[in-house]
Amino acid sequence: MTAASRAASLSAVAALMLAAVWFLWPSGLGGGTTYVSTHGISMEPRFHTGDLGVLRAADSYAVGDVIAYRSATLDTIVMHRIVDGDEHGFVTKGDNNDWLDEDRPTEADVLGKLFTRVPHAGKVLTALGAPGVLPFGSAGVIAVLGFVRPPRRRRGRRRAPRARRPVFSMPIRARAREVSLVSGAVALLAVVGGGVLLAMPATQTDTRTLQVTQRGEFSYTGTAERGATYPTGVIATGDTVWTRLSRGLTVSFADTVSGPGLADLRGAVRLDVGVAAADGWSAVVTRGPSAQLQNGTATASVPVDVAAARELLDQHFTEIGMADGAAKLTVTPVAEATGTVQGHPVTVGSPAALSFTMDAGALRPSGDGDSRFAPSTQTPVQVQKTAPRTFVVLSLSVSIGLARLAAFGTLLVAIAVCAACAWIGRSDRKDPADQFVIRHADRILPVASFTPGPAVVDVADAESLHKVAERFDTLVLHQSGPDEDVFLVRDVEMTYRFVMPSEPGRQRGKPPVPAPAPRPTSEAAPAPVPVDVTGPLPIVVPIAAARSVPSSSGLWGHRFA
Repeated sequence: MTAASRAASLSAVAALMLAAVWFLWPSGLGGGTTYVSTHGISMEPRFHTGDLGVLRAADSYAVGDVIAYRSATLDTIVMHRIVDGDEHGFVTKGDNNDWLDEDRPTEADVLGKLFTRVPHAGKVLTALGAPGVLPFGSAGVIAVLGFVRPPRRRRGRRRAPRARRPVFSMPIRARAREVSLVSGAVALLAVVGGGVLLAMPATQTDTRTLQVTQRGEFSYTGTAERGATYPTGVIATGDTVWTRLSRGLTVSFADTVSGPGLADLRGAVRLDVGVAAADGWSAVVTRGPSAQLQNGTATASVPVDVAAARELLDQHFTEIGMADGAAKLTVTPVAEATGTVQGHPVTVGSPAALSFTMDAGALRPSGDGDSRFAPSTQTPVQVQKTAPRTFVVLSLSVSIGLARLAAFGTLLVAIAVCAACAWIGRSDRKDPADQFVIRHADRILPVASFTPGPAVVDVADAESLHKVAERFDTLVLHQSGPDEDVFLVRDVEMTYRFVMPSEPGRQRGKPPVPAPAPRPTSEAAPAPVPVDVTGPLPIVVPIAAARSVPSSSGLWGHRFA
């Protein structure tokens, strides 16, 4: 890219940015754009709570435009649609409302006309005003600036020597830099996650199903002739009632209503005695008195007139002209109870009836087990409750407050780790040689001196030398001198070298490795010419020296394929 094209591109980008800033500059700071975070349902289905309306001031407004104005009636900003107008102002109405607004805003009262809608963006604007956003945002900006800030270049003379700091080994410094990058990424994720958590509402509406339980207990008793059948002359619950021996029978029902948060329980319960034939006919024999619920409990009783039930049954058989002795006598509880469960109304139903098999001489309780005498019903109640928002993490319920605290703590720890690792991996030398050493610390071996082989190949750049070391699976030797850093890779008698000039004023290390003098040969050594021996690696090989490389394997034991 030429300088002219680069300047044109930068000018175009700057112009676009200035245009965007001019267009989006808020009216509160002198611009022409108004941002409105919507609440309520008056503009559904287009707008929902938490959406963002972007409005621009216009020269005129017409019927059908969605405008925002400050309502004197509601003392807030209202965004509704213009449906009419007169000399007194505009007539506005919410799309989801059945009535017109009381206000009549004029053009001077209108903040702007709807330009676009951004779903859920209003929640973000609301979250930006939360107290926890400032530390998250500040820490995130500091972390990002710390990662992207380029190193300062040294200018002029060297500064006075500072106090000596601990020096870590090159592998530790390299690993520390890797950890600093990872912790920086963790810090960025913590900032994003914390922002999302702050944008989310702190509460949620939970819908739970609560059960209101009605438990009953049937019992019956009566008197009978003493004898082998009834030794005590008393009929107890569970006994067969022999109608020829019984002198009276009473059925009782104890009703109990309970539930979590049950209050204001009112109602009554009674027992109805009925008879039913196998052909589907049924009739009520007796209705017992009602018993009022007190503290959720009531006990109702009813006398059972077996003779009256038999008389109704025989009358039915006579009317239909056929006799069928199979019949049932039932005692049915009729409950009428209402109340509230955590403020929600509830109506309690009736439990199951107690049935007796009825024949010409006896009443026998129907069914097996004790459950026939203890019926129960459950009435579900849907209860909505506003509670702190929670998340399920590894089968554990975590509140949003704890999640925000964890995100903020993770951010602080990540920044601390990043800063510590950046300090450990720091470099007093801001030159390419030091950066290369840290980047490939696992393959760098510092040496005080080194005797090269008879042939030296000058590699074009440090990364190419690193590729040579990878291909030979060997180390890169590093010798630091006052004027330059020398990196070498030895293969048998061939030495691959790259020299990096040091920064001016640095006085450390030993002199670099000199290039070996060419061996005397019978021929005059021609001028060096470029030779491509490794494909993409640009190197320069002295021809005479290259001819003297032996074919036998040396100490390093590696050659090019």
